[in-house]
Amino acid sequence: MDTGLLVGDIGGTNVRFALAVRRGGGMRIERFEVYPGREFATFSDALHRYLDQTGVRPAAACFAVAGPVRHGAARLTNRNWLIASDALSDEFGIENVLVVNDFLAMARSVPELEADAFEVLFTGEAVESAPILVAGPGTGFGVSTLVPSKDGWMVLSGEGGHIAYAPRTELERDLARLLARDFGYVSNELVASGSGLPAVHSAFCEIYGVSPRSLTPAEMHVRAEAGEAMYRALIELRAMAVMGAVGDLALATGALGGVVLAGGVTERISSYLKTPQAFERFTSRGPMSGYLRNCPVRLLHDPVAPLIGAAAYFEQARG
Repeated sequence: MDTGLLVGDIGGTNVRFALAVRRGGGMRIERFEVYPGREFATFSDALHRYLDQTGVRPAAACFAVAGPVRHGAARLTNRNWLIASDALSDEFGIENVLVVNDFLAMARSVPELEADAFEVLFTGEAVESAPILVAGPGTGFGVSTLVPSKDGWMVLSGEGGHIAYAPRTELERDLARLLARDFGYVSNELVASGSGLPAVHSAFCEIYGVSPRSLTPAEMHVRAEAGEAMYRALIELRAMAVMGAVGDLALATGALGGVVLAGGVTERISSYLKTPQAFERFTSRGPMSGYLRNCPVRLLHDPVAPLIGAAAYFEQARG
């Protein structure tokens, strides 16, 4: 058996595996591999690939999954995979398997990471004993809250990305109306995440009166940077949706310990998240607008953060 802990970050797009080992007070990631999820019919197929390729034979594992976890099992929100701790333990002979939400793991990584893993978007002064909000869109929209306690760090995990979208401008209301017509319920995930982008793009084409086009997110960014008004407005709107959502969530949770933005979409639109307009969307809360003015906002860049967080959470839970 390998002495390291097998960890996995199971998202709607990619599957990442590694061994995590605590060395010198820090969590180290070794034998890291990433696979496109579309290559596998089941999660077990992906795990077999990793174990066969690396020869790793772990005694314990912790898998961070992009979906709600109940009774040790999770079904991916954006891929039809069921991941259950008992079944994996039986199939692979791994004695101790823990399944957690991916943003729980993302949040738990924050105290483990060095300062250079973060980019400061808005400066402020963190309240030491206050919660830290960790949230942002990738394929979906993850949300967790990190709470300091006498026994270490506690993570509160839920499905906050599915909170209703709150439009404020005429364009945002037009978008919300079209999405409501087509989907019924309009969440922050639908507006801001990778999985929702095709629907948002289609609605923008209707609003601007242009024929629908088949473009990748990267091509949309190129058009936005070239000055094409529709695509710049589309990306700005999604950035405002992120900042509006995290402002609401920070207000609800009292996250004056700071906000950490994470997720692949968040990183790709980062230049739109650090504007004065983004700061106003984060802080503007009517009579409570002063509440978040000094709340620091950082962007997490470390691609293996959920793996580190999964290991740290497992260590704390089983310690």
